[in-house]
Amino acid sequence: MNKKIWILILIINSTFGFSQTENKNLNSQLGEMKKFFLAEDYENFADFTYPKIIEMMGGKSNMVKATKQGMNKMKSDGFSFTDLNFKNPSEFLKKENELQCALTQVIVMKTPRGKIESEYTLIGISNDDGQNWTFIDTSGKDKETMLKYFPNLHNEITIKPKKQKLIE
Repeated sequence: MNKKIWILILIINSTFGFSQTENKNLNSQLGEMKKFFLAEDYENFADFTYPKIIEMMGGKSNMVKATKQGMNKMKSDGFSFTDLNFKNPSEFLKKENELQCALTQVIVMKTPRGKIESEYTLIGISNDDGQNWTFIDTSGKDKETMLKYFPNLHNEITIKPKKQKLIE
């Protein structure tokens, strides 16, 4: 009986320790991605982009170029990102060789009409059991649309509708 309890304690502790590592890596990498994005370092920011997106964009250099052009256009129109945060990570879901989770991404943007706060889903995907993460920004698209582009997404992943409000 004591041996069974000991084994159960070991299993619980090792599982808990593993999930802490995943959260630590996820949180750390989200912080790095945020730093690069807000600093307009799109070269390093692109390293956190899910590889299929980079492929769809025609490679990393094309993605970086398109991102810079889009951001410059937004700036010239009076828009700029002032903050980026993440909250409410889902449980980690395993599909084939991927760990997946959904988070709420909170973006604050300065616009000609004031500051806007937007919330929508960011999907994190790891191919190495949570050591390294790349991300898919849903930009408020629904689950059905995302599954057309990314059929590898776990069927239980939750993609929430976009919320937006004027905050100043």
